[in-house]
Amino acid sequence: MKKFDVIYVGLLLVGAFWAFVINSANDEPIDRVQPCDLLDIVSQTDKYMTTDELARRLMSDDPTLALIDLRSKTEYDKYSLTGATNIPLENVLDDEYVDIINQDIQTVVFYGNSSDLAAKAWMLTKRLGYQNSYILKGGLNRWVETILRPREPQETASRVEFERYSFRKAASSYFGGGSALGESTTTKRLSAPIKRKKKSAAGGGCD
Repeated sequence: MKKFDVIYVGLLLVGAFWAFVINSANDEPIDRVQPCDLLDIVSQTDKYMTTDELARRLMSDDPTLALIDLRSKTEYDKYSLTGATNIPLENVLDDEYVDIINQDIQTVVFYGNSSDLAAKAWMLTKRLGYQNSYILKGGLNRWVETILRPREPQETASRVEFERYSFRKAASSYFGGGSALGESTTTKRLSAPIKRKKKSAAGGGCD
């Protein structure tokens, strides 16, 4: 088992232990339980950024985005989102990437082919006290389905669905549509300054 997976499983076990403690001691306030981020991660929805929102921000040249591609370098070289930095999942906790991931100037968006890798990275960095990070909902698979190759709604669809489709068609044209999938994109670092924050201990309290 890889080092990263060992850490991930370990945090899950800690969360499960504290869940048992909570259920066993009714007089223990839930806000004192340290690993609560692990316990409610599945139910949280504000950790996601949709492909539509990401497309809008990229199309407006938003300088506050920090895209983190968690896939292997091989996959990254084949196709990536413009401006993304490649940090394979197993390297997310490496000291050399702290200034990129743990900062409060840019909005960090983790992504992989689906949401799985991003969910792992989000949870671990959240437990370390990192803020302002999101998971690209559905990952690149969803990006292809909704932005690069959007499907026209049925005639009976609502006006909102047609408006969404109209935006996605414009976005598809902007990002090169399906043709973009066969090309490697040149990564670039965004120029916004990054302010380093001190790494919190893994046992820190919840927000």
